[in-house]
Amino acid sequence: MNRYHRANRARWNLGAESWAAMHDRRGTWRVAHRDPEQVFLPQEMDLIGDADGRHVCVLGSGDNLAVFALAGMGARVTSVDISVEQLAVAERRAGELDLNIEFVEADVADLGCVKDASFDLVYTGGHVAVWVSDLRAYYREAIRILRRKGLFLINEYHPIRRIWKDRDSSLEVGFSYFDNGPHEYSAAQDVLEKKAGEAKQYEFHWTVSEYLNAVIQQGVDLIRFEEIGDEAEGWEGAPLQGLPQMLLIAGRKT
Repeated sequence: MNRYHRANRARWNLGAESWAAMHDRRGTWRVAHRDPEQVFLPQEMDLIGDADGRHVCVLGSGDNLAVFALAGMGARVTSVDISVEQLAVAERRAGELDLNIEFVEADVADLGCVKDASFDLVYTGGHVAVWVSDLRAYYREAIRILRRKGLFLINEYHPIRRIWKDRDSSLEVGFSYFDNGPHEYSAAQDVLEKKAGEAKQYEFHWTVSEYLNAVIQQGVDLIRFEEIGDEAEGWEGAPLQGLPQMLLIAGRKT
């Protein structure tokens, strides 16, 4: 594990309880297994289809909402995250919900603990790639653990939304769209706190073409590529209404 990933692991271990408290207030984790449409977009639900009995891996599982939703759909789910504290929260919640899930602490760019061709579906989404220093290694590992004809499904926060400074009423570029980083930040223990703190974190910026090439160059047939949504979200810190929200990529392993 490189120093960027070590720092990000420590950052998420430190912030796991504040992130968990936010999700306790929202309550989505309590209903995700009964109502997966609270978690997945209609386009994702269409691609996932019947998950009953399928072996599914969620990479960068974080709050584990996708994990709980897939488990509720009948899948046999493995949850992989770099943060042992995030996984501990998820395992505790899975016990409350009586969900049988395997939890694995690992770096998504180095899944040596996971066998080749183990899963029918590998899902990753939300805000995972921003923490990963090597997008190709990340997706190469995801596809390695996927069975032939298995589905690789990505739903990422659209990269065009990451380049702006925090300005309430105007858009001002903070860094070039083509600047991969690493971008270093000093973060507070509370993940929701925007003021600087003592925790170091490193973020990486990937363009749409880098996402797409990282998938199709790994022996995957592209079956869906879509930009979805254009609403502003309250936490973003800039007026992003009208810009695409999510980037959806789906491929079938050849």
